[in-house]
Amino acid sequence: MNNCCRAMDRITQSLYPVWLIAANLTARLGGMMILLILGHGFAADQLGSYFNMLAIIGLGVTCAQAGTGPLLIRLQQAQKHHWALAFVGLRVLIALTAVLWITFKTNGDIAPLGQYWPLLLIPITAALSPDWVISARTEFSRFSVIALVAQTSGIIIATSAALFGDPHLLFAVAPTISIASFVASIVFAFLPTQAATPQQTKRPSPAPTPSWQACFGLIGFTLFAGLLPNLDFVLLASDSTLFLAQRVFLICAAFLAAISSALFAKQQSDHLRDIWLLGPMAGASLLLWVWPGLVAGVIYTDPSDELISLLQTGALWPVLLALLSRHILILQENPAAMWVGWLCLCGLLVSAAFLTSPTDAKEVLVFMQLRLGVVLGLLYLCNRQHVRRVATS
Repeated sequence: MNNCCRAMDRITQSLYPVWLIAANLTARLGGMMILLILGHGFAADQLGSYFNMLAIIGLGVTCAQAGTGPLLIRLQQAQKHHWALAFVGLRVLIALTAVLWITFKTNGDIAPLGQYWPLLLIPITAALSPDWVISARTEFSRFSVIALVAQTSGIIIATSAALFGDPHLLFAVAPTISIASFVASIVFAFLPTQAATPQQTKRPSPAPTPSWQACFGLIGFTLFAGLLPNLDFVLLASDSTLFLAQRVFLICAAFLAAISSALFAKQQSDHLRDIWLLGPMAGASLLLWVWPGLVAGVIYTDPSDELISLLQTGALWPVLLALLSRHILILQENPAAMWVGWLCLCGLLVSAAFLTSPTDAKEVLVFMQLRLGVVLGLLYLCNRQHVRRVATS
């Protein structure tokens, strides 16, 4: 009986990324419901200005959070709370700067400031959110509850906005989701939610403090990994059908990011890491290769033959991204690789500016996968060099 219980416990502990996948699914399902509610409640021009402002606000959120999430997790695990708070302060400063920039840039051209001002709260709540504290303690089940609370709040406001046709409520939907998520994160990060056992009350030993080289490299790799799913599509793609295909690939990237985040916080370094990274993405690639029409039909109504063909052409994309994520997890905290992430990011930007990309959508997608393959080869060589150095030391 005890052996059975221990085996079940090991299985349960190995399934921890499932919680972040569930949170991701909850957020996506909630977003689809909100889109459906708003789509039937507002005119296209009103929704257009709302989504336009939301895209601009997304840049502010990216600026506020870029590169610091994993670093905050490591600083929390090392119990370097003063450094963590300093980085949170930096995030808030960047968020406030982004808010000022957005205010002056839009200047009421897209929507009146009286309508969209609640959106300006999103970068600030994103910067202040203590979700990294929850990740550092590897309490991943709480993210599913946070996502459920946030999306439920957004659905309530979206329903009210659609019923009353109020544009002010329309522009309050996304901020409501952000604020609800922020409040729920505070509750789960700083307030006990269950009775603590003696084993839980025992303070864990702090993790090693990362060096400044490791911090610099971690930020570079985080930026590289965060931009990678969108970068080539933004730099190289021009065909509208290619952007429809991108939405499918970004679903794979979102799940991969959730899995990578869990593996990073757990500091997973054995075969379980490879199984979690490669298994789901291998399944996604198989679906895209064998049943691209089924995948397209689930997401889009009456998908074109061109879209189905593009999904099949890009079937290797999820696996390539999974392999890249594996090497990034291995190298990102290695002080000797502190420049690698930055150089890979600059290399993709520069090469996209100087290389002549194909015009046919299929050829563009093949070109993107070749670029990912080149970067993967470079990271593989860096990883082999790191292993050889460790073996000889």
